[in-house]
Amino acid sequence: MQQALRLYFRDTNVNQVMLFGRVNSQSDNGEVQTSSGLPAFLISLISTLEELLRPVLPPPTHTLLFPPKTAPPRARQAILNLYNPGEGISSHVDLLNRFGDGIIGISMGSGCVMNFEKHSEHKDMDDVGKERWELFLPERSIIVMTEDARYSWKHGIEGRQEDLVESEEGTDSGYCLGQI
Repeated sequence: MQQALRLYFRDTNVNQVMLFGRVNSQSDNGEVQTSSGLPAFLISLISTLEELLRPVLPPPTHTLLFPPKTAPPRARQAILNLYNPGEGISSHVDLLNRFGDGIIGISMGSGCVMNFEKHSEHKDMDDVGKERWELFLPERSIIVMTEDARYSWKHGIEGRQEDLVESEEGTDSGYCLGQI
């Protein structure tokens, strides 16, 4: 995280950086050149995530996020956001077909609550009582979103200074312990 802050967020007016990995290309002499185009710390993070998530993700989801080296090359995008206390992410549904499916979010600086609300176009009678969820993402946690989580549910983070989180026992604890 410190390296990202030093590299991309020295200017206090900058709060988002988009980085794109390059697909394989050919040089003038016809040789295939491979360069991810991403900084070394992100390449290392992606490699670590690939191994950490292998035992917990369904195999098709893992393959979607980390295609085998034998698969045709694809572009990879990394978005780094820096949120100051009180800032959030407007509730939204991801745009279908703008990017490939599957995103990994990592909460690095502090924890926060992410809200999920069934998008009005996707509500039906079976959804009564299940239309809104709040998920606490502790510092250093990972969230993987694919398919309906991205396209059928609005998701965002309210802009507030702090989140009140109840423990599993229902008491106010301020922190959520355990696995999400």
